[in-house]
Amino acid sequence: MRPNYRVLGIYLLGVLIGALDTNVLGPAFRSIASSFHVSLAVTAWTITAYSVAYVASTALSGGLGDRFGHRRLFSLGVALFGLASLVAAVSPNLDVFLLARVLQGAGAGAVYPNAQAEGLAQFPSAKRGMALGLFGAVFGVASIIGPNVGGALTQFLGWPAIFLINVPLAAIALLGTRRLPNSVAAAGRGIPDWQGGASFAVMLAFGLLAISSHLPDQRIIFLAVAAFAVFWFTRRQHRATVPFVDAGPLANRAGIFLMIGAALIGLDMSSAVFVPAFAQQAFKLGALASGFALMPAAFSGAVLAGVGGVMVDRIGARRVLVMGLTAAAAGGVLLAWSPLVWTRFIIAMVLLGIGTAFTMGAPLNRIGLSLYRQDQSAEALSLMAVFRSVGMAAGPILLTLAEASRGFSGMYAEVAVASVVGMIAFLFVPGHGRTVDDIVSPSGG
Repeated sequence: MRPNYRVLGIYLLGVLIGALDTNVLGPAFRSIASSFHVSLAVTAWTITAYSVAYVASTALSGGLGDRFGHRRLFSLGVALFGLASLVAAVSPNLDVFLLARVLQGAGAGAVYPNAQAEGLAQFPSAKRGMALGLFGAVFGVASIIGPNVGGALTQFLGWPAIFLINVPLAAIALLGTRRLPNSVAAAGRGIPDWQGGASFAVMLAFGLLAISSHLPDQRIIFLAVAAFAVFWFTRRQHRATVPFVDAGPLANRAGIFLMIGAALIGLDMSSAVFVPAFAQQAFKLGALASGFALMPAAFSGAVLAGVGGVMVDRIGARRVLVMGLTAAAAGGVLLAWSPLVWTRFIIAMVLLGIGTAFTMGAPLNRIGLSLYRQDQSAEALSLMAVFRSVGMAAGPILLTLAEASRGFSGMYAEVAVASVVGMIAFLFVPGHGRTVDDIVSPSGG
């Protein structure tokens, strides 16, 4: 079997659109806060709203894609993402903007696991690590062009332009899907429990609200809602015909540490959106120049993402993950070291790029795929995205709390600590799992 790069290209484009949306936002962060007359901490909820919706949608859409076909769910996700981007661009107030971000997250959640599952099917088994590396490289490319595009659009056209650009890209991807072959749907799989997905999202959102609230009475209400959501989620997990999360392969020590490590990777990733704001403060840069400040991280991440996929095939996913988290921890320490100077900033950016390349994509997803059957490939990939997105949802809240009390130095000290804890967590996760042939074999389980 030879790789089908034409089909793969359409799915990579869909992933690129979502990846760009995350990276273009950084230089516009302060402009969005100013436009809606809110603080940086309040604006962080625009990322959290996106991530919470992404969490619920990803797990539901992965299972739905396995059942009804990945191409169909991919197309629906791209369409929703494009429409929500248009709403975000014309939002008259923060409430509408937050709603648009929720819809964007839901659309992106349908795109990512189904694009990866269908993209992997275009490669022979011996090159699956390379395929996962290509998806990781898309995030690297997005991290190179995203901040620069975001900074330029924000400075010259205003922040709504960074959302309007998604509309034609989504239209191109949708036109491309018309030429793609139909996905093979898995027989016998039911629809994942939507009540479990909804309660999981409510549990995450209100738990984060409780963490960020400064009013005791309000915090009690948020905790009560989160506690009820935990109860209902647990109940649905035991009673639903097809639970929201197939927790069987994760119900052991290795699975628990894998979930912790994935969430901490997500927290590290969420810190990138604050780098332009940090550079604006530390070096007195404008929106356009602050977008270029991410270039060292973006370039090293893009160049090494494919290398990370190849290394997974050769030395195992766990070793690559530990290397990446070690680099991220070192980068966090250098950024936390005050006062910040350009040389140390650039070195830190390169290290954070290495951290992204060696954690995001191939290494984490390879471990997840080794735990599930072939007909659950999108579900396995979606669950890895879910655990990572829990960290991405919590990250902006936790990081801005640290910034409010100890400045950006405190924020990136938190990144360093999270990276070290994640590195320790992955030491308890098996390094290889099944072989590549086992992963793609229908009988592997």
